[in-house]
Amino acid sequence: MDFALFMERYGYKILFAIFGGIVLLIFGVVLLSVYSFLKLYGLLLGGLLLISIAVYAFFAKRRYLNAYGEALGKYFYDPKYGKKP
Repeated sequence: MDFALFMERYGYKILFAIFGGIVLLIFGVVLLSVYSFLKLYGLLLGGLLLISIAVYAFFAKRRYLNAYGEALGKYFYDPKYGKKP
């Protein structure tokens, strides 16, 4: 079996295994950090802190980053920005 036939037969399985491992690694790191956070602070306090961090990230931090991106977009990509009419 030559290399082309091998890749035609098993290439997608190898790619699926590589990308699956990467996805599992990402989720594993996130779940391990949540577990260690809950173990460090306890279930009630750790859960409240995680929920408050998630709410802050989805509401306050999102608005800040959106405004920051719009300001940088005007500064870098608007050709009329900073010029007098």
